[in-house]
Amino acid sequence: MLRDEDSLERRIEKLTRINEALIERIDRADSARGSTYMLFQTAAVLEQEVLARNRDLETALAHLGEINRELALARETADEANRSKSRFLRAASHDLLQPLSAAKLFLSHLAEVATEPLQADLVGRIGNAFDSTEELIKALLEISRLDSVRLDVASERVSLGRLFQKLAVDFHGAAEAKGLDLRFVISSATVMSSPVFLRRIAQNLVSNAIKYTASGRVLVGARREGTDVWLEVHDTGPGIAEEDQERIFNEFERLSPEGETQGTGLGLSIVRRACLRLDHEVALRSSPGKGACFRVRLPLALDVPGAL
Repeated sequence: MLRDEDSLERRIEKLTRINEALIERIDRADSARGSTYMLFQTAAVLEQEVLARNRDLETALAHLGEINRELALARETADEANRSKSRFLRAASHDLLQPLSAAKLFLSHLAEVATEPLQADLVGRIGNAFDSTEELIKALLEISRLDSVRLDVASERVSLGRLFQKLAVDFHGAAEAKGLDLRFVISSATVMSSPVFLRRIAQNLVSNAIKYTASGRVLVGARREGTDVWLEVHDTGPGIAEEDQERIFNEFERLSPEGETQGTGLGLSIVRRACLRLDHEVALRSSPGKGACFRVRLPLALDVPGAL
């Protein structure tokens, strides 16, 4: 369809140039010396050519208009399908979370009376399954929110120092459980972003780093570049090959074998969607065996002096 549209536009440009040339020839013929009959004959021939080219031009314009209408209809159909998908995800996610919460409540009561080791183990496994299901449902709900055209993502000043303090509390236990050295480089920078979604972006990046790092450390910091600040999450994990660095941002995409690491495969997809809504660039530097560095570019709040 787009190729046809390009071809029509080229035809229209060509016909327009021909018309201009013909009109110029008529003007020259009118001013040239010669017999009245020859001038009349030349003008008549040129006039017919101009009329023919005008008809071709009108036909091409009509065809182009039809193509544009079809494209607009196709775009509207796709947008409506996406809106319907988002509405369904929101409704289904809310409906699924309610019985899941009830089931987890019953399971907590069951855990209190499970005295045998086998019973306790089964209750723990069921609880883990419920937690994974809840994580997936909440991730789908978050994606539907990010895809919603009604979502308000207004930016305001956000202190990276306070954000890092919250992240340290959020992930201290998870890092300690794996024996990882989780460090945050102190930052006094203040950036413009959505406090809620920037924290969610950072949480997903840190969680992802801890999840895929078997040993070593995870380092979170900020680096100033002109009027922007890069929020960076470094890890000493297995690294990511260049050919895989784009697809890991897709939904349900995981590079490790299934079952090797827990997760929904939606964390980085949520990061990309949130960054798109906030107009933040997200980047990745990595190579196999050398860990990874996920980066998010944030505009510095220029009215607040901030040394990093």
